[in-house]
Amino acid sequence: MSSASLALGRRVAVGELLLELDSRGLQLARAEVDAERQGLLTELGALAGEHAALAAAIEAFEAGGRTRQSEASASAQEAQIAAAFARTMSERSESLRGLGVESSEAAELLQARERGSAAVATIRRLQVARTRAELGERLATMRIDLARTSREEAELQRVLAAKIAAIATLDHQIDQHSLRAPIAGRLGGVVPLQAGAVLTRGAVVAVVISDDPLRIVGRFTPAGVGRIRPGQPARMRLDGFPWAEFGSLHGRVAAVASEAEDGLVRVECDMSEQTDEMSGGTASKIPAEHGLTGVLEVEVESVSPAALLLRTIGQALAP
Repeated sequence: MSSASLALGRRVAVGELLLELDSRGLQLARAEVDAERQGLLTELGALAGEHAALAAAIEAFEAGGRTRQSEASASAQEAQIAAAFARTMSERSESLRGLGVESSEAAELLQARERGSAAVATIRRLQVARTRAELGERLATMRIDLARTSREEAELQRVLAAKIAAIATLDHQIDQHSLRAPIAGRLGGVVPLQAGAVLTRGAVVAVVISDDPLRIVGRFTPAGVGRIRPGQPARMRLDGFPWAEFGSLHGRVAAVASEAEDGLVRVECDMSEQTDEMSGGTASKIPAEHGLTGVLEVEVESVSPAALLLRTIGQALAP
């Protein structure tokens, strides 16, 4: 035990700390797990930034790739047009040479230009295919990186969830090392403890007396409890206060248990402020406190003396 706040008669509120056991080991373990959790959050933040950057890069690369493909296609189309024009000029020059109008050198020059234009058109077509392949390869690599970041993020989220669950478990264990008042009331019984004391599981160290109105609780044999009903008047004579001098506490039956416990049935009665005034001022002398013992009498029937006499005579004459 590391600390205790147990004083007999002290009033406590609901949830007020009464006793705390040593939990330094659990506190250190929690701090370690929490540091790991903070590190995972930092990694997740960096990974989320990387993921967003990759997604933006893929989008920009796709837009730029479409532009480069358009440029390559336009260049290939230009080369095809130039090749077609060179072929037309070469054919015309060949016709003119056949008619003897144009020299052989000029016709051969145009034929060479035609072959060069055709080669350029072929190169441009190949460039279009290469550009498309390079863009596809690059996009595939970037998408693989994007999937990797998604997979790593999911793994970190799983580890983070495990760390959060571990912290919740440690918090629960730490809370188990603290004893708090379950209800508001007064400490009616405490065990004197000092720092460093060792407690066993289930040990009773304090009793909190509730602020609720007091009740009279009695135990009756099952045979006698059959005639007890809620609402019947009851009277309690205290052991420590002779009823001839102090009177009795009065009340009414509030509840009767339906099952016996240790061979006796529990009966609860609401208390009233009425007392038997056997002598002057006796009402103020009866202490209504928790823990008082005495004899509880329940009035199960009220009959006149004549009826009681007749009943007694009848019982005596009965065979």
